[in-house]
Amino acid sequence: MAAFGRQLALTRTSGVCQIATGSPVAPGPTFRVWDFWNNRWLRRTLRAARIGALSVSIFGVGYSTGASDVLADPTEFRRKKALSLLKNIHAFDAEGKARLCEETSEEVQAVRRVLPRVLKAARAQVGILQEEIQDAIKQQGEASYTQQQDLDSLKRARKRLESWSDDGFLLADVNTPNAFVTPMLPRTIFVHRGIFRIHRLAEPEALHAGAEVFVLQDGWKKAKLVSESQEQWSALLGDSLGEDSETITVKKEDVRILQTRNLVENDEQLAMLLSHELAHAVHDHGYESLNILTTAYSLELVLLSVLDPTGMLEFLLEIAAGAIARYAFVLPLGRCDEMEADATGLKICALAGYDPRLATKFLDRFALFEGYTGPTWTSTHPATEARIKALKDAEADAVERFQQHKEKQAP
Repeated sequence: MAAFGRQLALTRTSGVCQIATGSPVAPGPTFRVWDFWNNRWLRRTLRAARIGALSVSIFGVGYSTGASDVLADPTEFRRKKALSLLKNIHAFDAEGKARLCEETSEEVQAVRRVLPRVLKAARAQVGILQEEIQDAIKQQGEASYTQQQDLDSLKRARKRLESWSDDGFLLADVNTPNAFVTPMLPRTIFVHRGIFRIHRLAEPEALHAGAEVFVLQDGWKKAKLVSESQEQWSALLGDSLGEDSETITVKKEDVRILQTRNLVENDEQLAMLLSHELAHAVHDHGYESLNILTTAYSLELVLLSVLDPTGMLEFLLEIAAGAIARYAFVLPLGRCDEMEADATGLKICALAGYDPRLATKFLDRFALFEGYTGPTWTSTHPATEARIKALKDAEADAVERFQQHKEKQAP
């Protein structure tokens, strides 16, 4: 019996079961079921569906957890999130404290003066966009999918802007010219002090005793020059520069002076900056970006699950998927958002009563300050020259709105 059992070993050829003796036998139901579930493309499809559902579930769990944290203590959640974002932009000192500009500083007072006006104008701009879409729907007779999506987006933007307070900003003492909004902390504009004043170390044209400088001593440190001797300077080292300061000797090439350059010159230029950031909220760019990222990562998981785990194609995709998503989708869409925010920001400026012809000069000055000179396709923002040209093209319409605002304000 054992020998006979061994002879009954089954083999599969061309969908027909054979006994080792070679006698053909019609496949039974067990083999037909196995062939169905063992189909390579069916298994890949099921795996892709499972991974896709899993990624959506993970996103839902994360969203629910975040919502729970916000509802439990909204104030504390916003405080922690603000500190996290400030840490990301290096707005912390050596003692671990957030570096924010003083409430009495000129920079904070300028933002407090301008932000309420552009906030009010941003709310008005949302209403204008809603009316334009609703008028188009009336002419068509029925809203298209895109129009309905835009109306839903504007509805979210209206709620967000209506609850945005006049002091909804943080002015970080960071020496870079930047400002941003983020969906991670809605209703807050983060402004870098470098938007107003940028400090940089420069080689001095001439030096004299008593000058306060920076010297290279394990990094650049503040010092006060005392006397010169044979291409070297004797200097007092330290921030306090008192009599008990350490005396050092430095070479002339290791001495720098602090230069300060102003980027924003007037309220119109500041209004353009703040209006640009509020325009991101008007168009719900943050929400859209999160959706795009979620979709891109989900598709990446699905593709990786479908491809053969042992194949070279998946190996290459694992290496390049992040770069492909960033350079093919995230960055190009981000640059489009920036151009849209520029155009809408200029309209908000005009509605707020700021002359757009002065506001557009902000980017003219920014072009002189920016340090990035790499290719546009690797940047989060379009080339500044292209942004300036687009604003100049849109300036006429913005000026008309500005004139209408002036007429309404006239007694």
